[in-house]
This record gives sequence, C-alpha cells and structure tokens, in this order.
Amino acid sequence: MSDRVTFLAGLSVSDASGAKVVRPSYLTKIAIATSVATIAWSAAFLLVRYPRLPWLLPVHFKADGYPNGWQYKTFWRVLMPVFVQLALMLILGAIGTLLLSRPHGEHDENAPDVRAATVAAEAVALLALIWVAFQGYVAVALTLMWQTERAGLGPWYSYLELTGIVLTIVVFIRAHAKLGRPTPRPFVPEHWRYGQLYKNADDPALFVPTRDGARWTLNFGRPVAVAVMGVILAIGIVGPAVILGLLLR
Repeated sequence: MSDRVTFLAGLSVSDASGAKVVRPSYLTKIAIATSVATIAWSAAFLLVRYPRLPWLLPVHFKADGYPNGWQYKTFWRVLMPVFVQLALMLILGAIGTLLLSRPHGEHDENAPDVRAATVAAEAVALLALIWVAFQGYVAVALTLMWQTERAGLGPWYSYLELTGIVLTIVVFIRAHAKLGRPTPRPFVPEHWRYGQLYKNADDPALFVPTRDGARWTLNFGRPVAVAVMGVILAIGIVGPAVILGLLLR
C-alpha cells in the first residue's frame, strides 16, 4: 500500500512542473542536424546536375545494360531521392517527437521512463541518418546512370545498402542494451487491461515496465501511444504497397 501511495504521489509532483517535451540527447541533435545537412546537399547536387542530364532519362534497361525505356526529365523525377529523404525525416521525425512528448517530462528527466524515451528517440534519429545518407549516395548514382545511359547504380550500391542494414541492427542492439531491464512498479489492477496492457491516463509516462519487469511497454492511457502504434502500422502496411506499386509501373 505504501509503495502505491509513493508512486501516485510521484505522479502528482510531476503534474505540477508544466514541461511538455523530454529533452533529446546530444547524439539525437547531431543526427538530426547531419540528416538535414545531407538532404540540403542532395538537393543542391541534383539541382546543379539537372541542366547536364539528358532530356530523356533512361529508366528501363535490357539484359545487356542498354536502355529500352525512357521518361522525360522533370524536377520531380530528378529530385526523387530528396523526396525519399524528406519522407524518411518526416515519418521518423514524427515518431521521435511522439516518443519525446511527455507532460512534465523535464521535471522528471532522470525518471526511468524519460531515459527510455530519450534512448528510443535517439535510435530513431540514428536510423533516419543512416537511410538519409544512403539516399544521398543514390542521388549521385542516379545522375551517373542517367548520364552514361547504362544500367546500374554502381558497385558501391550493394555494399552501402548492406552497411545500412548492419548499422540498423547495431542501432537496435545498442538501444536495447541502453534501455536495460526496467524496475517493476507496484501492481495496480485497475491500470492493467487484459492482464498485459497498461492504461493510466494520469500517468505522464509513455514507457512503463511490464507487470513482471521483463521489458518496456506503452502506456495506452496516453493518446500518444496510439499515435505511435498507428504510424508504425501505417509504415508497415502502406510502405510495402507503395513500393510494390512503383515496381509494377
């Protein structure tokens, strides 16, 4: 009973602070700044190269590498890697912002759930940087392919793609190690639905320990948790459909 009173008292204290967003880590800020700089460089590079590109861009190639399909050169087509970069930043940036949103977060910046949100947002920012940088290479490789009118995005494409996958795995492992095993909270039956779903609108935390403390889960009493799940589901469902549609054009 005393543990429960202490826990609820801690929530009441945090409610008085008024902060709205958890402070991002220094590495998160560096990753965001580098991603923005990479997008700006990619756009500038493609705009400078635009006048030198052929007015018909080769987009389909025969088995021998020579083109047999073309499309008219437009700014939309040439700047496609930049649009992919912007989409990555908008989607992952939205997820990172949702993860860092916490009523009264700054007052409780040393709380375990705040540290968990900071680690999760940092991982999202690093993932964005990895794949934004990869699209920067794609911008260069596409211009070379269009100018030479030969199939392929260069020998580095596969290596850099594999490197991006490896770095993505490393980021996940690093985040998992930094999150660690949470400390279980006192069990309050009315805060749990179906035995495993935590729902407490009065709790400002987005990340909470599972009942057994084995891992972290979301507080579905906060609308942000539903928004995070919605964005992730949208990426998982809409993303593959869009990619498939482009491949079948």
